[in-house]
Amino acid sequence: MLRRGAASGRALLGAAGQAPVPVRGLRVSRSARSAMPSWVIDRYGRNDVLRFTRDMVFPVIHFPNELIIKVHAASLNPIDLSMRSGYGATALNMKRDPLKLKSTETEFPLTLGRDVSGVVMECGLNVSYFKPGDEVWAAVPPWKQGTLSEFVVASGNEVSFKPRCLSHIEAASLPYVGLTAWSAVNKVGGLNRSNCSGKR
Repeated sequence: MLRRGAASGRALLGAAGQAPVPVRGLRVSRSARSAMPSWVIDRYGRNDVLRFTRDMVFPVIHFPNELIIKVHAASLNPIDLSMRSGYGATALNMKRDPLKLKSTETEFPLTLGRDVSGVVMECGLNVSYFKPGDEVWAAVPPWKQGTLSEFVVASGNEVSFKPRCLSHIEAASLPYVGLTAWSAVNKVGGLNRSNCSGKR
């Protein structure tokens, strides 16, 4: 059973030698665990670069709109296979760390997987639509750590309630590919409210 320590709604930040200053609305979760099982890659390449580890860093909430999901099912998409080979690495790394704040120069170990179905474990302060225990599904963007882990962090706008008529396995096969299809119909095909009335 997962046990998580409750972080207070106020975090304290301060420079060295100065008293910490309270920051409203900021919450950084603290986990009793420091590692979790995950499928990762340590370099780009073919299928043989994928490895299983029990030592992936446990995710934490860094922003008030984030939540942690316990993964019940996840799926792969063509973009995951392309990312494994290095597709978009330069652009995705710029999106991952636009201000160059990371202490390391590498994105590895990198967890693949864009789709997830699971249960909310913890919510940031600004997450009002979900609560721990809710069954959800999500599509995680490619610049974030993926879903082939025991837990994953997602922003509230990337998550929705899982349809009750679907199992977790069924639900994990739909979000990213569904959004890809919707984007093609809406953005490329131009289908919108004004031109689709009466069409099937």
